[in-house]
Amino acid sequence: MTMKSLCLAACLFVSLWPAPGVGNAAGQDSPPPGRPADENEKPFRDPFASETQQAKAQPKIKDPLQPMNRAFFHFNDKLYLWIVKPAGKGYNKVVPRPARTCVGRFFGNVKYPIHLVNNLLQGKFKAAGIETGRFVVNSTAGVGGFFDPAKRWKIEAHPANFDQTLGLYGLGPGIYFDWPVFGPSSARGTAGLAADGMLSPWFYIGGVGVVYGVPAYRELNSASLGLGDYESFKKATLDPYVAMRSAYYESRAEAVEKSRARNNARKVASISCARSGD
Repeated sequence: MTMKSLCLAACLFVSLWPAPGVGNAAGQDSPPPGRPADENEKPFRDPFASETQQAKAQPKIKDPLQPMNRAFFHFNDKLYLWIVKPAGKGYNKVVPRPARTCVGRFFGNVKYPIHLVNNLLQGKFKAAGIETGRFVVNSTAGVGGFFDPAKRWKIEAHPANFDQTLGLYGLGPGIYFDWPVFGPSSARGTAGLAADGMLSPWFYIGGVGVVYGVPAYRELNSASLGLGDYESFKKATLDPYVAMRSAYYESRAEAVEKSRARNNARKVASISCARSGD
């Protein structure tokens, strides 16, 4: 799937936001194979979680396409276990970890246009300026971003993406998707992925080899730095599909809330400064 096709798909899936449940009422979770449905089953309550964590509202998940999503989840599971993991192990033997860490930093530095534009769209102009400073420092003193002197100089990163931007302006995540290769997403996340892809330099450089090859190498390098994490995740849950879906929604909701909290704090500070000047 090319990035242009992904953009068209994003427009289509955004239109599916209010879609009703398919296959079961309201897109409710289907029980895993071999496990009967229990109409009286209560939501899991973590006995070890703090009262604050328990009281925190969980994002509402709409999954009307669950049969299709589970099939794609199974495909991605085998893709990782049969191809990505063996390739990552071989890559680890050839490329030492410090070098792989530098490559990861390089790809992070290349995301600067995405971070810049979305910080500006979210009204976080100071964060946009800091991101610009990080990019300049790491692209020069950091040798193209392979090193991160900006972190040693206390110039902290302020990542932002279009999914977060849409969420900040009140657009809900919409229905859930588990895309082949791309993994967990939502209608909003798919639109965000397409928009951010348009800001990536790889979208404009080279042909098919660059469009597919560079992201594939980036993901291989990223996977090589975390081999074993996915297996541990699967062992820690009864239904990896539901756990992955919940983790995705919670992480995106947290990113939006953090961005909203920063904006609110900035507004309060501006009001306080204005009043003190009167």
